[in-house]
Amino acid sequence: MGFRLKLMLSYLLLIVAIAGSFYLYMDHVLETNLVEESRTSLLGQAKLARLLVMSDHLKLPPQQLAETVGATIRERLTLIAPDGRVIGDSDVSGAKLGELQNHLDRPEVQAALATGTGVAMRYSETLKTDMLYVAMTYGSGRTDGFVRLAMPLSYLTNSSKALHRVVGIAVLLTTLAALILSYILSNLTSRPLRTMAAAAARIGRGESPVRMPVTTHDEVGELARVLNDMSERIEQQMQRLSSEKQQLDTILRGMGEGVMVTSPDGTIALVNPAFRRLFSLAGDVEGKKLIEISRHPDLLAAFNALDAAEGEELIREITIQPGEITLLTHWAPLTVDGKKSGVVAVFHDISDMKQVENIRRDFVANVSHELRTPVSVIKGYAETLLDGALQSDGDRAARFVEIILSHSERLTALINDILTLSTLESKGLILDRHPLDISGTMRKTYMLLEENAHKKDIRMQIDIPAGLPRVLADQGRVEQVIVNLLDNAIKYTPPQGMVTLSVRPGDNPGFLKIAVADTGIGVPFKDLPRIFERFYRVDEARSRDQGGTGLELAIAKHIVQLHGGEISVTNNEFGKGSIFSFTLPIAAA
Repeated sequence: MGFRLKLMLSYLLLIVAIAGSFYLYMDHVLETNLVEESRTSLLGQAKLARLLVMSDHLKLPPQQLAETVGATIRERLTLIAPDGRVIGDSDVSGAKLGELQNHLDRPEVQAALATGTGVAMRYSETLKTDMLYVAMTYGSGRTDGFVRLAMPLSYLTNSSKALHRVVGIAVLLTTLAALILSYILSNLTSRPLRTMAAAAARIGRGESPVRMPVTTHDEVGELARVLNDMSERIEQQMQRLSSEKQQLDTILRGMGEGVMVTSPDGTIALVNPAFRRLFSLAGDVEGKKLIEISRHPDLLAAFNALDAAEGEELIREITIQPGEITLLTHWAPLTVDGKKSGVVAVFHDISDMKQVENIRRDFVANVSHELRTPVSVIKGYAETLLDGALQSDGDRAARFVEIILSHSERLTALINDILTLSTLESKGLILDRHPLDISGTMRKTYMLLEENAHKKDIRMQIDIPAGLPRVLADQGRVEQVIVNLLDNAIKYTPPQGMVTLSVRPGDNPGFLKIAVADTGIGVPFKDLPRIFERFYRVDEARSRDQGGTGLELAIAKHIVQLHGGEISVTNNEFGKGSIFSFTLPIAAA
């Protein structure tokens, strides 16, 4: 569209604006003049009413006086006492005067009280129209009361409506003509602009490619060319950003380490799935404060410590889910133009590494401790034999050799148990599981150890109810568990004590429970949680005297757990014996 049509449209809009302004001005002037005219008229009537009231107020009662004067001036007249009570009203009967409110607080009365004359205009809820009020004081040398006239301004409304109709019709006709002309002009003007707007909307929605036709050589055509260039650059930028985002999302999803990005005040901006797993998070956490998603003090302390580091990176080891998970965290500030805009943190779960380190350290310490005594004994007796005891004292030499053999056997047993436990803990043991009659296995192990119990004057008994189902288990490993538990019970039960091997349905359906009960020294309550740890002994000296390696119960625990069962120990009272029990799954029928 050319410049001329645009100019015509501008003139049209100007005409509409002038017409509207004229309408508003005329409405204001008319209303102002009419109100002022009514005010002047009512003031004159009020002065007349005051003269009439002052001349007759001593002759007539107030109500009759109000009715008489009101009829004379043909306006509502109200007589008000100095204290604000209505004592006469031309439009209200005398019987209802007591129902009227006190008028002392009326604006016109307050103005009259101050200056002698008061004028006010307000809306009457009773008459549903605007009212003009004029109040004047009356009296000789003092205020005997107030004369108030009230005039409805409904006639102003009627006059205003008439003006509205006349001017409104003119403005409406002008507006209709302007609309028709504006439609024609705007349609011509906006067609290429609408095309460009639709194209820009498509660009905003990410659609591509978007090309706008260039049909003119004016400013609109130039704008179309600029938008085409911008669309092409945006498309290239969006493709690059989309590719980078996909790469970043793939990297974050595939990372085993947790990643968290926050704003400087600790508001979460981004976390990856590994972070959610580490902190057991469900649902959206973006937009929440760090303290809202985790109250681990080590985590919050590391975040706060980064501020104190003044832009330096921070590496810190933290523990969450109390003591169960150890994380090595790397914190670094995100900076834009030298200003801190956020924080990025990477969380590496080193719990297994820590556990392996602790196990290795404990294992080396325990093995060294266990090997020291037999090796020292073997070395000492061997040196004694080499010094001549072998030739000089045959009986003594034979006893030394027996001691060396005994400790060698203990070393062999210890090494075998270490190898067995290592296989179990590395999950390298494959069970040969099949339906097993547990009663036969129990009787077999019972007979194997019955002689050992007899030598210590310990009574043994076995309790196997009839009709027990088979269990799904590795017979050799189950025998090993029962032998370890029975042997342990016999070792720690004094002479004339009793060891009982029994089996019952488990507390959980689908399991049998095998128990070994003794009347021995029992296990102190403080030692119950650690009794199945490697090399853990309630009484170090006494345990070694009994010939144990300290690994029997740990081996039993791992074998039971490989079967899917549980092993436990109960101790009613220290010194009254203990009950070791474990469960095995019942084989399918």
